[in-house]
Amino acid sequence: MFAAAAASVVALAASAVLYLKRSSEDPGDALKNAYILENSVTHARLLPAPSTHAFTYPTLAFFLSLDALESHALDLGGGWLFGYGGTSWRVTGLRSNAYLLPETRGDKRETRGIKAKLREVLVEHGHDGSQLGDAWMLTMPSYMGYEGINPLSVHYCYTKDQGRLAWVVFEIHNTFGEKHIHVLVPGVNEDKNCPNGFDHSWTVPRDFHVSPFNDRQGHYAISISAPPPPRSPALVSSPPRPKIRIHLHAAAESSNTASASTDVIGPLKLTATQFARSSVPFTSRNLGHALMKYPLALFLSFVRILYHAYLLHYVKGLDVFPRPDPKPAAPHWGSLTSRSIPGQGEHRKAQIVPRVYGGIGWQDEGPVEAYARRITEDFFARRAEELRMDITLVSGDPSVPDLTFSPWAPPTADDQDAAREELIIHYTAPRFFTTLLLAPTAEHLLLLRRTDDLFRVSSDELFVRMFSVVPPADIAVSWTQQLRTSLLPRRFVSAVPITPRHPLDSNSPRLLTSFAVCLLHFADAVEKNVFTLLRARFVPGTEPWRRWERAAAPGS
Repeated sequence: MFAAAAASVVALAASAVLYLKRSSEDPGDALKNAYILENSVTHARLLPAPSTHAFTYPTLAFFLSLDALESHALDLGGGWLFGYGGTSWRVTGLRSNAYLLPETRGDKRETRGIKAKLREVLVEHGHDGSQLGDAWMLTMPSYMGYEGINPLSVHYCYTKDQGRLAWVVFEIHNTFGEKHIHVLVPGVNEDKNCPNGFDHSWTVPRDFHVSPFNDRQGHYAISISAPPPPRSPALVSSPPRPKIRIHLHAAAESSNTASASTDVIGPLKLTATQFARSSVPFTSRNLGHALMKYPLALFLSFVRILYHAYLLHYVKGLDVFPRPDPKPAAPHWGSLTSRSIPGQGEHRKAQIVPRVYGGIGWQDEGPVEAYARRITEDFFARRAEELRMDITLVSGDPSVPDLTFSPWAPPTADDQDAAREELIIHYTAPRFFTTLLLAPTAEHLLLLRRTDDLFRVSSDELFVRMFSVVPPADIAVSWTQQLRTSLLPRRFVSAVPITPRHPLDSNSPRLLTSFAVCLLHFADAVEKNVFTLLRARFVPGTEPWRRWERAAAPGS
């Protein structure tokens, strides 16, 4: 933090020089293309009653026309005071890769602008992205190369022809590096009663893990004011001062059971508001003044999150919910209908419903996850040939392309006469591959699926058959398999008969695989011990390191 403060002093000194040298500059068209906002952000927790909590703090944000931003018309100080396209060696900056869809898809990297990705998001959600004209982006920039937590960015999208506000895209980031969006359409599925002072209001299901003190149930009631489009004459006399209000409603308790209903809106649990107290044109003079007024504002988001998390957990007594994997981007993830196409080498694809969920950003794959994925893919490729079966992997992460393993050998006479079987595996996150490496058998993995919605398959029977590699009758249980079973709860291991060899072990160096198994269990032990040492608490029954025990529990 001392280094950050020192960098701030240097930046402010340089900004002051620009401020003095350019105090008479004419902002020109920037008056209608970009603004610097001083915001007030307020959060208030209302439930549970013993843990009520509230705070208000100022933030610094930019309100920018995407067309002006991506044409570099907004670069200040030769791109040094502010620039688009990177964050290094700039006082403030923005880069495309920090927003919306990732730059990579599989092994391919494609640099796209924010507006191009915004258009792609609209298309994926069933809208005509070709009609997208200019758009405002409300966001927090980087500061001296530091790109901190940016909890909420909002994209106000206007049509090409009429300049009408057609879509509002809420982009939410959590502290785990994950991203989620809500695409809201003015005039469509809006609430009947819009709060005073706002122009539009929607209620949408909550699908994203943001706070460790809330589960993923409930609904958001989102209200916004609608700013004029960029370059509107109204902006000259009345700079935009966007307002946002978000109410989190808990899931309603069912009248018949203790389970929560996903359709009924429950009591108000949390409120959050953000409104611009001031809005000034985006110029070097105004930016320098704002940075001098709030020298540490862009560094403080994460610090504030930690501070209030401490208060809620240790002072107010709220337990922690573990982070779930993001919800898959397909609306009916795991619900498949496939064409029955004869063999002869044709590629058979599952009919996947277009993506409509908002999960657009996953955590990066770790080294152990990458190792487990590689040996799994090698195994699938071999089994696809041996069983004359198509095996398709579908990730919940939209940046990971579907991967199909098909027999490479020429079709046999049987293939000519019958449709080739296809196994489709939908998985939420790379954790699927490490879980596969840890589970002694495919049946154990299916047992775990009852309590951990990590994956779904088109056929349990095909899934088990794919992993049923029959070893010689007299073979002993391998050392790696003994290690694997010894590190899991006895009740879980004994629930299903153990095979002498794990299917993945034959496709990998045994020593390296054994090391990976130990490392994964060690990570669970470290997490458990750290929480114990810090006297931190998960919600009872949700501890991540106890997932195997929950899977083996009667009636799970």
